[in-house]
Amino acid sequence: MGGATAADYAWLRDRWTDGVGTTTLCINFVASLSPDEALRRFGVTPDTSGEFTIAAYEATGGTVLAETGWATGNGRQHDPLSARTKAATVQVDIKDAEFTFEVNNRLITTFSLFSYRFREGDDPDRFLDDVRALDLFDASGDLVPSALALASRATGVGLSRNQYARPSLTGSTDHLYGFF
Repeated sequence: MGGATAADYAWLRDRWTDGVGTTTLCINFVASLSPDEALRRFGVTPDTSGEFTIAAYEATGGTVLAETGWATGNGRQHDPLSARTKAATVQVDIKDAEFTFEVNNRLITTFSLFSYRFREGDDPDRFLDDVRALDLFDASGDLVPSALALASRATGVGLSRNQYARPSLTGSTDHLYGFF
């Protein structure tokens, strides 16, 4: 496939890494959707505030969503983002790190960044060449930037530092987690 590299996304990993080296993020790359439409699919109203939030960034080829809060991404599978398009999610917390790719609400592949061999989905090896090229196959590379690069390659969506620095649409996702 070619395209994005781990070096292209090291800055994004750094943005979500605290002062002691712990990375916690949930980043979604969604092809062909505007930020407004991506938030609408989550049922998020822009300019609302809450404990948990999501920011939608206009990116090349679609939208990139960044979730914040300790519940980021939990409990979602085959979410509405991939309806009539494709979406890739990279989710990392202190317990796990996962890559998921969906097309039209169909799980194509998902795997732990720590063990590619336990992948699942309708076509779990769709990105095998890219996984190898990005050093995700044997978990030997810089896993988070490599997974973000894979998300970009899989969806055709690219996010630059300049795009990330622009204002985003942001809204509360509290209603998605049922805590409030």
